[in-house]
Order: sequence, then structure tokens, then C-alpha cells
Amino acid sequence: MFSRCLIVLALLSGSMCVFAQAAPDFGAVEQHAQQAIAAGKVPSLAFALAVDGKIVYEAAFGFADQAAQVAATPHTAYALASASKPVTATALMLLAEKRKVDLSAPVQKYLAPLKFRDGAGRGAAVNLEQLLSHTSGLGTYAQIHYGDAIAAAPDMVAVFRRYGVLVQKPGTVSEYSNLGYGLIGEVIQRRSGETFEAFLAQQLFAPLQMADSFVDTPGTRAVAVNYGVDNEVLPPLHNDTLGAGNIHSSAHDLARFGLFHLDPAVVAPGLLKPATVARMQRQAQPRAFHHYYGKSYYGLGWYVRPDDNGYRVLWHEGGMPGASSILKLLPDQRIAVAVLANRSEANAITQAIANELLQVVQPDYRPLPLDAVANYQPYAAQAEFLGRWSGHVLVEGYELPCTLEFKADGKVQVSYGKAGAQTQAETGGLVYRDSFIGAIPGRLPVAEQAQAASPLLLLKLIRDGKRINGGMVAYASPQRLEYLLPFYLRVEREK
Repeated sequence: MFSRCLIVLALLSGSMCVFAQAAPDFGAVEQHAQQAIAAGKVPSLAFALAVDGKIVYEAAFGFADQAAQVAATPHTAYALASASKPVTATALMLLAEKRKVDLSAPVQKYLAPLKFRDGAGRGAAVNLEQLLSHTSGLGTYAQIHYGDAIAAAPDMVAVFRRYGVLVQKPGTVSEYSNLGYGLIGEVIQRRSGETFEAFLAQQLFAPLQMADSFVDTPGTRAVAVNYGVDNEVLPPLHNDTLGAGNIHSSAHDLARFGLFHLDPAVVAPGLLKPATVARMQRQAQPRAFHHYYGKSYYGLGWYVRPDDNGYRVLWHEGGMPGASSILKLLPDQRIAVAVLANRSEANAITQAIANELLQVVQPDYRPLPLDAVANYQPYAAQAEFLGRWSGHVLVEGYELPCTLEFKADGKVQVSYGKAGAQTQAETGGLVYRDSFIGAIPGRLPVAEQAQAASPLLLLKLIRDGKRINGGMVAYASPQRLEYLLPFYLRVEREK
């Protein structure tokens, strides 16, 4: 089953001469979408393509609700997951232009009495621009609440008090942080005097004519049902970092949002200055270590790849249980594409569909893969890491002894726990310059991991001379995302 709305433009700008020469053929893209659905890879797909200020093509295939046989449409609302972040960032820029926030001011100014603190318990200054660009020093965090547990989900204040420990010095490392965008949502509420939901609805969605878009609770709106990796229906779910991943939108609306970031003065005159929108696309913290996605960087709400085989690209993906999404822009060609799916871990499909749509109107575009660890190589006894490092992991205010031994055979021995009762595990890992990432089976003494059947601990570390800082991240299991909880790790090279 599919529904399709094809908009044929009568007038096309000279920059899109491919349209003037021949009508664009989206048949191969449609076939790909239908095959993915028939193979059970996704329950539905919705997408929209915008060129030169207008949506030129939008389509949807499959069922937004399989049991009820509700067909997806370009106006069906899907969970955006982390593709919510450029929307949240745009909302904060509205307040910045009204001088209700200063991006260079300490965030504590807007969140008092909350305070940032480093691993030694000292206060630390973090500004809003660092939150926007993921250079605040906060660690990897996510917490998903399902069904009846949603009512007991902690608020942002409680979350920050527990996990707001900086794992890196502010402004030095770009480390993706849902917690940071949760704080941005909190700042928006406090400085606007409205709920996050109301502010976005009135100040952003309405001016951009995004009638299918809203925050969090769907209510009576038509919304795509969330399905897991085995195509099972997932219960209602909620992120406790509101600004990081709780927006619902349609392919149509998300493409309109992309159009605004291509040409703000035309799409919504007066909403944001073109200079402000351009600022969001620049590298805000150029001295920070940007170590993901090759030569890309994170601006203010956007990933930016300055040279994608000759094209400048902006994008943001989203992925969480029951949702996979991508919004991708070619700013110099004034093209935007949005692709949404209502299934976990379907980003390979949404990426492929997005690229195929772009190539219909820009045939010579050959995108590089969106590989987060493109820079990394397997740990192979690199001299910078080789040897034994000892220190602690800070867990609920307690310093839990920890040792990392980077061995000559390419393995890393991880030991943690009280003397005489240590847990040990061995792993490989990936290295890029001073960054190391890896994972081991294991659990920390926190309530969330007590009952987990196969818990993991992720290591996301940065070497700074004779010291390694970063996060040991508690993870429930790969089967269902429930939490990623960061705990500050610090070790020093043993003599």
C-alpha cells in the first residue's frame, strides 16, 4: 500500500536545469521503497524533496499502522528522534535574536541553582554555544521510558543533578550529548516563560506552516506507530531529555524546515536573520577535537561536511526505538530532502533513499558514507596508549578503582571495582589520534544495571598527555535501548 503526492512545478530556476530538460523520474526510488517494505525491513517510509524554495516531490509507502491498515502519507507524523536537534537549536536562536539568551554566557545564568561540575567536583563554566555544538564536555547520555514508566520519568533538573558531570574540559572535544540538548530545552522553557511544546508550536511551527509537527504527546493526531527491529509494536516511549529527541513531524513539514535553513528570508521573512541561520552552519568551536564522521564537524544543531565529493552538506539523522530519520541539505544547490521510517535501526534505508532522491535532481552527486568512525583504526598497540593506566570511575559520588592496560597484542584489559572484588574484561577498540572507543560486557553498581541480563560498558576516552579522561557509559543491552548513563573515568599512566 502507498500514497503518493507528486507536485510538478511549472516554473523552475536555472540552477535546476535537469528539470527543464526532462521531468525527474523517481521510479527507481519508489521501487526501492516498495521492495524494502515488502521485505519487512520497514513498515513504512515517507519522504519529501524540496528544490529552490518549493517541495517538488513527496511520497509515502507502507502502513503507518499495520494492524489498522492505516496507510502512511507525506503528512503522517513520525518520531524524529535526534533529527529533533536542529529544530531545538533553531528555537534557541529565536530567543537569542530577541536577546533573551546570550550564547556566550554561562548556562548556569539560565539554569540556577543548577551548576556544572567536573570530575573532581569543582564548578565549571559552560556556555550555550558549547551545548549547541556538543562541546560542553558532557558525556553520552540517553534514557528511554516505556509505557507505564513514563509517568515516573525524572525531570531535566533531576537528570542533570545525577549525570551533569563533565567528562571533558568545555570547548576541547566534540562529544555528542543528548543531555546538553535536554538542557537547551529547559533553557527555552525558562527564558520564554512557556512550555517547550507551546513555544515550538507558536514561535516556530506556526510561522513555518508545519501543521503536522508537535512535541512529545501525540494526543489525537495521526502518528506512525513505532515498531522494533523484529517489527513488533513498541509501547509508548519518552526521552527524558525533551529538547534532544521528542519532536514528531511529517516528511512534508521536515522538508519545509529544511527549506527555511536554505533560504530563511524567503520561506519565513523575519523569523530569523539569514546571518543567524548561516551561523548555525559554521564551526562554532574550531579548536575542539571533532573526531566523528571524517572531516565533518558539528555546527549549531547541524552536522556539516564541507566537502562531500565536491558538495557542501548539512544533515542530521535520528535513531531511537521505533524511529529512523534523516534531513539532508545541499545548501549551495538549494536542495533539501527528508526521509522518515517508523522502525528501529532503519537508518541505512533512510540514508539510501535520501541519497537516491538527491541524485535524481543532482545526478553527479556521489555522497560519502555517513560513517561515524571513518577516521578510526583498530587499536594495534599504538605507542600513545600502550601500557598500564590506573585511576577511578566516579559512580554516584564514589571513586571506583579502575585500571586500563593497553597491551602489545592489540587487546585492552579493563579492571574495575574494589580491591579483592574486581571485575575484569578484555576488549579490542578503535583509535583516532588521542581518542579511544571500545566496549566490554559488565555492569556498574547503579540501580539501572542491577537487573540487566547482558549489560555493557562503553568506553569513550581522550588521551591528554599522561592522563586519559572520558566516560564509562552504562548500557542496558543492544536488544532494546533503555539507557546510556555516563560516568566520569580518569586514569593516569603508571611509571
